[in-house]
Amino acid sequence: MAGPGIGAPGMGNAGGFSNAPGFARQGGVLLRPVDGNIGAGTAGRAGFEAMRGPVAPRLPDIIDNEATGDRRGHMFPQPGGQDTDSDHDLPRFTMSVNGGYRGGMGANGGANAPAMLKGLTPELNGLLREAFTPTRPKQQLNGLFIGRNDTLRRIISAIEEERAHVILYGDRGRGKTSVANAIEKIAGQAGYLSLKLTCSGELSFEDIFRHFLKKIPSTYYRSALDNPFAARRNFASFNELLPDGTFSVTELNEVLAGIHATHVLLILDEYDRVLDEDFRNKLAELFKNLTDSSIPVTLLVVGVAENLDQLLGKHPSIQRSLVPVHLPLMTDQEIGRLIQAGAQNAGIEFAPDVVRRIAEFVRGLPYYAQLLGLHAARSAVSRGSKLVERPDLAYAVARCLQEAERGIVESYARALAADRRAELEDALLAAALCPADAYGVFDPNDLAGDSGELPSVATLDLLKRLTREDHGGVLAPVIEPGLERYRFRNQMMRQYVLMRQASERGQI
Repeated sequence: MAGPGIGAPGMGNAGGFSNAPGFARQGGVLLRPVDGNIGAGTAGRAGFEAMRGPVAPRLPDIIDNEATGDRRGHMFPQPGGQDTDSDHDLPRFTMSVNGGYRGGMGANGGANAPAMLKGLTPELNGLLREAFTPTRPKQQLNGLFIGRNDTLRRIISAIEEERAHVILYGDRGRGKTSVANAIEKIAGQAGYLSLKLTCSGELSFEDIFRHFLKKIPSTYYRSALDNPFAARRNFASFNELLPDGTFSVTELNEVLAGIHATHVLLILDEYDRVLDEDFRNKLAELFKNLTDSSIPVTLLVVGVAENLDQLLGKHPSIQRSLVPVHLPLMTDQEIGRLIQAGAQNAGIEFAPDVVRRIAEFVRGLPYYAQLLGLHAARSAVSRGSKLVERPDLAYAVARCLQEAERGIVESYARALAADRRAELEDALLAAALCPADAYGVFDPNDLAGDSGELPSVATLDLLKRLTREDHGGVLAPVIEPGLERYRFRNQMMRQYVLMRQASERGQI
């Protein structure tokens, strides 16, 4: 059960939340303050308004499983210096590819400088943009790439030991492209020929694989090495071996079968943008053909999805050829390390309570951690300070709310544009605070908090209303045998709700 700190609000019997001390009531609904402080215990409207006003001095912020109800782990190392990640070194491929090219790390791309705060020079702003990169995936394997070791190990094991193709999937903002970039670099260091392409709705199956084959030089062609009587072919890249115009999966498979002296890793990023069913069918056929032919080519497909079927459709015949890898939310510990690594790289420092508060807001989503870290750091540097404090975080939250996706803002407004607005607002916040699993799914029973009482019928009705389109459809039901749970339809809505409610209630 959740204790002090951000946790799951409790539920009362009268269609509201628990009567435990420290909860403020609005319209019969009781709610723990967003920042986890013990607020006014006064029932009724006066208590609720008091909570929206100036807050009392904060109790110490301690992020752990007991304090927050967060099941994703601790932010800081365990006593005695034992970290939950036993090794911060990135996993590596253990076996080199014969004849493979060990490539370098590459270089970071540029980024457009945003609007400047007063006192923030272009040089300082550029430094902060390199330290905190919410809009750019990590490109290099350095100290700014934090966590994800378990995911990297699973992908490497699938490619290297199982010789299987990999599907990396999860909600937006979790850092899938950063993981894909890391795999590309790590594989390159082991001698793999790693090639990556970002998909789009305009690119056909033929476009994408011609692009890949243009980057595979003819030096990797089997040619006369295996057949001394075969005529030697003069060409620059494998693309020249394909027929003009369209080609079949079988023809592509035959061309790829000519690869020798390396192992090719083809990474298709943002595959969820591919809507053409013919494309998906051809890719499924290619998975199977490559596996059956033992061709040294592995596909890593990356995309936004809740499950495998959303990305690939239903192709039971290829299941044995694939290893699905779901990218979970980051732990609070990893979020803390991410912020501290960015701060160290920029030559600044985040106050410990700011780091904890960021972790409370972002709930394991690295995109928002990077965005809050960037804006808060800018605020501190613009006022001539190297220490990021609470006022800087308040500025960062305001900027995040201003820059939120239009769809999220509109859904939030529709969710509350009805009668019983205050109760719906409290129910929405309770859902955002509720502990969730790696897929963002939460159980309404976990809203009980310290009281241990199950949610009332009225509370469950409020949650159901939030699944309706006339209430923004912000929640989606997850129905299982004998159980109904929920998830935010857009997972970034959870962070938006937490930040907006904290801002409106003066609890940054």
